[in-house]
Amino acid sequence: MQKKTVDTLVVNGDVFTGDRDQPHYRPGAIAIKDGFIVDVGPESEISSSYESAQKIDARGALVHPGFIETHLHMTAMAYHGAPFSPQSTAATKVNYSTLKSATNPTITAAYTAAAACSMLQRGFTLFFEAGTVFETDAFAESMTKCGVRAMVSAPFAWDDLSTYEELWPHMMPDGLKKRAPAEARRVIDQWKHEIARNKDENPLVRGYVGLYGEATATDELTREAVKLAAESKAIFWQHQSFNAEFDIEEKKKWGDTGAVRMDRLGALNPNTTLAHMNVLYEKDIELILLKRPGLSWCPNNALSYRITPPNKCWFPFLYRNGVSVSLGVDTTVVHPIGIAGLLSLYLSASFGERLNDADPFYMQTIDAANNVGLGDRLGSLTVGKRADVVIREARDITHLSWRDDTGILLSLSSSMIPVDTVIIDGRIVMEKGRLTTMDQDAIVAEAVRQRDLLAASLST
Repeated sequence: MQKKTVDTLVVNGDVFTGDRDQPHYRPGAIAIKDGFIVDVGPESEISSSYESAQKIDARGALVHPGFIETHLHMTAMAYHGAPFSPQSTAATKVNYSTLKSATNPTITAAYTAAAACSMLQRGFTLFFEAGTVFETDAFAESMTKCGVRAMVSAPFAWDDLSTYEELWPHMMPDGLKKRAPAEARRVIDQWKHEIARNKDENPLVRGYVGLYGEATATDELTREAVKLAAESKAIFWQHQSFNAEFDIEEKKKWGDTGAVRMDRLGALNPNTTLAHMNVLYEKDIELILLKRPGLSWCPNNALSYRITPPNKCWFPFLYRNGVSVSLGVDTTVVHPIGIAGLLSLYLSASFGERLNDADPFYMQTIDAANNVGLGDRLGSLTVGKRADVVIREARDITHLSWRDDTGILLSLSSSMIPVDTVIIDGRIVMEKGRLTTMDQDAIVAEAVRQRDLLAASLST
């Protein structure tokens, strides 16, 4: 039989597809052509059916679909371990809120490229920027140069700051309010600018319709967001029900819990993804099960800010009942990339119903793809999807799966297993742990330089 020609073959892999119907091949192989997966299966079958100019030997290492981070504030990547928390007061000129609002295109481009490197080194091929980048064009250009996927929306999309100014005034410095005034017209125009990116056939950076949330948008702006998202076939997203303090204030303001209000405004549906959702009531649970919005869970934040406990962890229950739950790290000032999967297991076991060991793997692949509106294109190594593939290193005995065809190892220790090769859209963007598209050393050095310059300028 004459072999078919493809662009790339990945062979000799411990392949976890992310497809629950056919989760595992060992040894497995993947055939890639024109940026698509054209076949995946046992290595003997793939190798006998295809030939390619480029062959990648995984050497028995774990191979999996690129992870998708569904809630990350990109600018925080430059401030990991900084001597202030994300919610520190404005006692100093240099804090998280002032740094986020003092960027320019040069700073954002530098931070973005460095963030892309960090994500790739941990096996993430797409990250969802949670509405806090001002220079979105510089962000998109930098991500595209690196060859990494991202989602972006209007920065600080709001039109009512009364709740934030009452509860968390330290998060509302004058510089932030000046750059992101609470004006619906500003927000709507920016949304249209971002979702215009989706007109390209296959952009690496896509736009979405995002509200900052947590009682910062009027009913009118929320309805506009839902309408625009539906018309443009983009997802609608916002922060919601982060903690009891905001939830109580929201009920006082509108008479409803967050989920009930979202339903009243037409925003609770499968085209919606809500981040956090830590504080839920019986009526919220009923509506979520009925309307099936996506949920982006940040277990590290729930623990760090002492939200869960005392509040129950509802995510395992919702997940087992068919709700799409993905994972996010939120701010990397205090939390490292890749920690959410392991913490989701611990948090669920202690304060809810324990997830199955492999669940976080799927939450960071196919469920994450669904929650960013790309479940038909990404999230699993299946025929017809874009070829976003991660090949880990096989360095020691803990990195080699043993009788595991479900992805447990990728849930338990993925953040600790080094990444060797990353393919995005069929293109190798990382090889031997190094970015292939740009000079990684220069990227990191420039990000550090811009970070220090910005901090110095704010301190004077």
